[in-house]
Amino acid sequence: MKLANILSGILGLVLTIIAIRWILLPEESANSLGMILLEGSGRNTQIRDFTSIFASTAIFCFLSIATKQFQWIFSSGIIFSIIAIISIVASQLHDAPITYSSLIAEIIFAILAFTSAFLYKYR
Repeated sequence: MKLANILSGILGLVLTIIAIRWILLPEESANSLGMILLEGSGRNTQIRDFTSIFASTAIFCFLSIATKQFQWIFSSGIIFSIIAIISIVASQLHDAPITYSSLIAEIIFAILAFTSAFLYKYR
């Protein structure tokens, strides 16, 4: 259980930092992903959606620590797995370039989440 808490805590902390960066430094956050910060409604959507994804998945990590229930962090793993899959699908269907550093991070986040969920469930 201790390793599950550590993995959940590390992932939750990283995701919290990313969410806070999207709130406080959205232009830098967008640039770090190879994007421009959009204008108008697009800017609101971009900041809102990225902040929400990272904040929600961080909360799931911390809920797993608090409740010792695997389902919360497992949900984070599902979200990051879907993000990784959609990244690949978008590149194939819409000629959208893949940002490999983001894809690798999404895969690592999913692996950390699923490993932690496994440890919560079977330890």
